[in-house]
Amino acid sequence: MAGEARFRRAALSGALLAVASTGLFACGGGGGGNAPTPAPPQPVTPTPAPTPVIGSARFLDRTRDLGLDYFIEDSATDHDSVDKDGIREGGGLALVDIDGDGGLELYVAHGRNAMGRLFDYDGSRFVRVLDNRGIAPKEIERAGYFVDLDADGYKDFVSVQQRTIEIFRNEGGDRFVEATAQSHIRHHRSTFSMAAADVDLDGDLDLFFSHWDGVASVGDVLTEYLWQNTGQGVFVDISDSVAIRAEPFEESPGSFGEFSFTPTFADIDDDGYPDMLLASDAQTSQVLRNEAGIRFVDATTDVIDDKNGMGGTVADYDRDGDLDWFVSSIHTLERDDNDVGSDTGNRLYRNMDGLGNFEDATDEANVRNGDWGWGSCFADFDNDGHLDLFHTNGYPGVDERYEDDPSRLFMSNGDGSFSERAFSSGVTHDGQGRGTVCADYNDDGRVDILVATSGKAPTLYENVTDNDNHYLAVDLVGLAGNRDAVGARVTIETVSGTQLQEVQLGTWYLSQGPATLHFGLGRDDAVDTIEVRWPGSGLPRSTLRNVAVDQRITIEHP
Repeated sequence: MAGEARFRRAALSGALLAVASTGLFACGGGGGGNAPTPAPPQPVTPTPAPTPVIGSARFLDRTRDLGLDYFIEDSATDHDSVDKDGIREGGGLALVDIDGDGGLELYVAHGRNAMGRLFDYDGSRFVRVLDNRGIAPKEIERAGYFVDLDADGYKDFVSVQQRTIEIFRNEGGDRFVEATAQSHIRHHRSTFSMAAADVDLDGDLDLFFSHWDGVASVGDVLTEYLWQNTGQGVFVDISDSVAIRAEPFEESPGSFGEFSFTPTFADIDDDGYPDMLLASDAQTSQVLRNEAGIRFVDATTDVIDDKNGMGGTVADYDRDGDLDWFVSSIHTLERDDNDVGSDTGNRLYRNMDGLGNFEDATDEANVRNGDWGWGSCFADFDNDGHLDLFHTNGYPGVDERYEDDPSRLFMSNGDGSFSERAFSSGVTHDGQGRGTVCADYNDDGRVDILVATSGKAPTLYENVTDNDNHYLAVDLVGLAGNRDAVGARVTIETVSGTQLQEVQLGTWYLSQGPATLHFGLGRDDAVDTIEVRWPGSGLPRSTLRNVAVDQRITIEHP
């Protein structure tokens, strides 16, 4: 039908629901007219629909069962010697289908102590790929990302190392070959997280990198931030089109420091162009507005006042149709010799008008205190239709409270506020967490949590929440230069309202999850409409109607 999207339904992940029809049958027999008068029917009290349980989830640590409990020897001998180079900040994850077979692969970048490792998920365990399919970085990585750089339909690999970037081209899904020179991407200083989007709507994916621990002189043009894809995976540095703010070094007059950690592309003003939300240390987080793909201007206001921005995650947590921004940070109220008492914790910036103007909703939401936060993600862990919030924690050699720092799981109360329930939900991670991925790794309709631990093996918490809530998972297939449809917006409508999600790549600190969008639906047993706004020229749209729940569907670009 014209105007309707083509889509393929995958097998139902949840139980099939059947509705049985019943009728009354009258049985006649011989006899006279002296039959007893039937008793009047008794009123039947309808059984009320079960009330959804808000803010309740359950997880099990399945790391050992899934083959991820390997040992890495800690080579660090002195906190000061490693911290000054930003080594202990590293450690990320990439959970992606890199060969197009429908199964997920997991790449673990340890940050220190060991080179990265690639695993195949075979449906029951993560099996190590001993040669990493040819991914062989020169140095230990902080992070690794899979993204189709050359529009050939296969995801290439971006290796983020301490002082450089390496590119490995995917040759048909089975092998990767080093191709950094061909990409023209060159980095010469400290690099951290990466995000990808089609910033100029020309049909291919551009790259943005964050930089912490860099030093520049006054008057220098900051480079190595935004790389424009000119086609076929060849890039040019257009960082001079981005209004990056650097912080003056008091101890080095005439010099500026770079402190960005987590970039996220998100269309905060609904104009179709992906803007940049940059979580940064030293009170330098920024809102960078994309002006028609030509430049990024600084739209940061005094509301953006997190002091130690580390991780970031962007989603419509309040279901008002626009994108909000959470920044993980450091929380300490007691001053010590390091004067960290002024660190005032996380921030939740609410998009108050759909135009990218933010207000501080941190205390209203009750998410300020997270100790030393890093990777964070919004996800509906209990499928109640309200996004929850997770972030991992820790930092060594500063204060003992951060040595064994528990991760935080803020479960939504359904009213814009959250309650911290990590331990009671079974999420007991208290190591040096860095990157995180929130995704349904086993396709059972429940979002799981993976945590990267600095210099060690990761931890996987499987979501085993048992309730009657429904869900819908959506995969998009875009055009050749952007097959994952990064930047697409999906809006669903059910009897209880609308939900909006956007396809993002690299929104989490040092980490990347699959492009699948997961919608929790509560007790809504049908999706009335799905509307997709696709990225690219003209922002085409697709609409689906009357979609069944408890399944994963694929929608193709019209």
